[in-house]
Amino acid sequence: MKKPIFFLMFFFLLNSVISYGQARPNILWITCEDISPYLGCYGDSLAVTPNLDRLATRGIRYTHAFANTAVCAPARSTIIMGMYASTLGTENMRSRYKVPDAFKPYPVYLREAGYYCTNHTKTDYNTSSFNREIWDDCSRTATYKNRKPGQPFFAIYNLTISHEHIVF
Repeated sequence: MKKPIFFLMFFFLLNSVISYGQARPNILWITCEDISPYLGCYGDSLAVTPNLDRLATRGIRYTHAFANTAVCAPARSTIIMGMYASTLGTENMRSRYKVPDAFKPYPVYLREAGYYCTNHTKTDYNTSSFNREIWDDCSRTATYKNRKPGQPFFAIYNLTISHEHIVF
């Protein structure tokens, strides 16, 4: 089974940091949908995105990203599992296919590694196998600030304003 390169890079980095006993990095993931790379940091001269541009200069900006599917929930399934939706059986929109128990979403692994994992609202993973229970907090008020002192965090903030159902 093939895994997207970002998944492999993410876990290589995390494993390297844990293996060598170094401080584990905090991870902030900002997600939005249906925008393509229309941001200033990607060279769009019409986009006025100074905060995201500034954040891109301080973090990781992916320059070779591709859509694995043309619709949101199967794409979210791919992201949360690190495997293509077609491999998992979750590629058909609203399939609610049960993912085999041998495959776990990455917040499960991060929590096992001691991370405090939060998701600001979005859980439509196109599967009936899991939902909010994979997170320490998954709500409209979810924040990494509720973690224990010194505990590393992984926080996803889902900006839903650009989702097709709102735009159209």
